[in-house]
Amino acid sequence: MTRLIAIAVLLVVAFLLVRYGTNARLQKGVVITVVAGLIIYTVSVVIMELLH
Repeated sequence: MTRLIAIAVLLVVAFLLVRYGTNARLQKGVVITVVAGLIIYTVSVVIMELLH
């Protein structure tokens, strides 16, 4: 559940940064962080389901 909240917060921050036009380098870092968070979450869910 904590991971879902963290991913939701990252998505909101990414949306705000892209919407209000900040530094392109910062935008790229936020997008990479969001994508990495989603991938890590997906992998952890799959591994937990396989272990059950």
